[in-house]
Amino acid sequence: MAMKCARCGAAVAPAAKSCPGCGTAMPGSAAADFLELDEPPKPLRPAAPVTLEAPSPARRPPPNLDSLAPPSTGRRGAMLRPPEEPAKGWWKWLRHPAASMAVGLVAFPVAKALFLPGYIFNFLTTLVHEIGHCAFAWLMGMPSIPGVSILGGGMTVWQDQKLPICLAWLAAIGWLGWRFRENKISVAAAVAGGVLYATLAFTSAREFLPVAGGVLFEIGGAAVCFFVATAPVLRREFERPLYALWAWWMLLNRGTETVLMLKDRSYWNASTVYESGLAAGLTNDLEVIREKLGTGPEPMLRVVFVLCLLCLPAALAARWAVGKWGSSESGDGRSA
Repeated sequence: MAMKCARCGAAVAPAAKSCPGCGTAMPGSAAADFLELDEPPKPLRPAAPVTLEAPSPARRPPPNLDSLAPPSTGRRGAMLRPPEEPAKGWWKWLRHPAASMAVGLVAFPVAKALFLPGYIFNFLTTLVHEIGHCAFAWLMGMPSIPGVSILGGGMTVWQDQKLPICLAWLAAIGWLGWRFRENKISVAAAVAGGVLYATLAFTSAREFLPVAGGVLFEIGGAAVCFFVATAPVLRREFERPLYALWAWWMLLNRGTETVLMLKDRSYWNASTVYESGLAAGLTNDLEVIREKLGTGPEPMLRVVFVLCLLCLPAALAARWAVGKWGSSESGDGRSA
């Protein structure tokens, strides 16, 4: 019985191994087993679209953002940092501001008796002194460069007043008043500052401020170190007694020298002050001020003595004010 070819439909004999029309191998032959074709693939149907359901708020509660937020430092705009581990043992009491102030006061005579600490702190104090001369000279419109020797001592020179520098300072004060013009107190402070600066810069007072700037910077630097040493929180707590020591160094050096010169005129001589181990910057500055004023040095010495007495109370008052107003603005009592 004849068969038909599945490809071309031609009649094929039962014993034939391939179709005479198209040559397709017939079933049952070896060629068919070798050349057997797979069925053509069925067309793929498009997959049904997958819909993603939004997670329900009831299934996943929102995270607690308060627990993830780092603690604030208590200052607006300050860099946030992780909380520090609480101190334990004796270090807990040593890092207290009052304890650090006491440590700095006790360490002052010890550091004076040793060469290396005395050399370092004397050099730093001289540097602050000469920078004070330079800063006040620039403030009065006089270009200046400070000079400090590693062997001890220093000297700062300044030029005559340059009017463009004074006008730049007045412009800066005016810009601050305009910048904070919404606050009447700031505007009033800017106006008062401009009048005060013009009075100092364009009168004979400009000759005295650069000379007195060294002593003023020493006393002001001591107040700043006291202010830092009494901070509730410091990034590096081991620096607290160092700040206290440097503050006591600048304050007691200047205050002791002033008391000695008030009591004994022999200490007006620079060599006598040098032999006592104190700073002698006031003697040179005092001589210049005495010549300009045409009077004795006692009034200036009394002014310096009063400033030394007010140094520590002013620093503590500033720390109290910052702690009170800063905590009220930030909402917590931490400061740095």
